[in-house]
Amino acid sequence: MLDKLIKYDLKAGGRIISVIYLFMLLCAVFVRITGMLSNALDGFIGNAMGYLWMFTMFIMILSVVAVCVVTLVLILLRYRNNLLRDEGYLMHTLPVSAVSLYFSKIITSLIFFIGDIAVIILSFIISGIPAEFGFTWDSFVKMLTTFHYGAKEYGVNGTLYIIVIIVLFIICLYESISQFFASINIGYSISGKGVNRDLISVAVYIATYIILQVVMVFAIFATVFMHGFDVPETEMLNYTGLLLVITIILMSVFSVIYSTISIKLMQKKLNLE
Repeated sequence: MLDKLIKYDLKAGGRIISVIYLFMLLCAVFVRITGMLSNALDGFIGNAMGYLWMFTMFIMILSVVAVCVVTLVLILLRYRNNLLRDEGYLMHTLPVSAVSLYFSKIITSLIFFIGDIAVIILSFIISGIPAEFGFTWDSFVKMLTTFHYGAKEYGVNGTLYIIVIIVLFIICLYESISQFFASINIGYSISGKGVNRDLISVAVYIATYIILQVVMVFAIFATVFMHGFDVPETEMLNYTGLLLVITIILMSVFSVIYSTISIKLMQKKLNLE
């Protein structure tokens, strides 16, 4: 049943996000074409193509921001409307557990955000903007190879280091989504006439965000204090690796806390609108 819930959410949300994906890719194509024409042509037409290149590049960058904002707003609205408002009366009568309902939203959100990143990267590659600054696939591979062998000289596994960074990114993404969902669940668990649950949800998110930042800063400074401020260059990769692992642990703990809060609140009697 979980796969059906995910498929339903992807289909519903994909209708909106796919339009922005298509627009972003079209902008990337126009950036590439206008860039090639501005380099190939001289005089007035060449200058005009140059200005058109800058304009289309600006629009493409705006579309990058738009797709991230739209994705966030979409997943939050769908979570709230599907599970905590009118549609919740239907969703919570389905023969699925609160855990399945919750993780269908989490997994869908992760897929959408990872899709955003993939399309953004593809758009920039198509546009040719990275190549304009000398950043090509060959230079990227060379950079990774240099990092791998450079890390090896300091006794660090470069491949493992990169894997840790990727894992950290995914966990941070999960933590951010689960924090938003927990804030909404807490806000919508408040009952009372005239209560603005959306405003309470925003306040809860701000409070939890501040708490998370305080804990992260304290943990990082505690680690720095214990290992000293003067870290030898040969130990820098190991030192930053330790900070990455500590961040992964803390983010994982907060993710579990947020997810547990959301699931427990959904398993209790809901104050659906």
